Amino acid sequence: MTIRTHTVEKKNPKHSQEWSWDETPEVLAALEKLHESSKLAASFQQGTKKALKAPNAPTSKSKTKTVDKPSTEAS
Repeated sequence: MTIRTHTVEKKNPKHSQEWSWDETPEVLAALEKLHESSKLAASFQQGTKKALKAPNAPTSKSKTKTVDKPSTEAS
């Protein structure tokens, strides 16, 4: 079991942080599982870089015409 440390240096030395943790076999296994799931999530994001559209969505080149509705007021 190893104690690992990470120091975050700030401009003001009063605000610097030091993080430490025990590196146990359970922690190493959890980090490996996290790394695998992160790679899987990244592979899904690479496939969805295109903008998604509805199957029947009009293209940006075509213009839709507006139709005026007839008045329903009684004369």
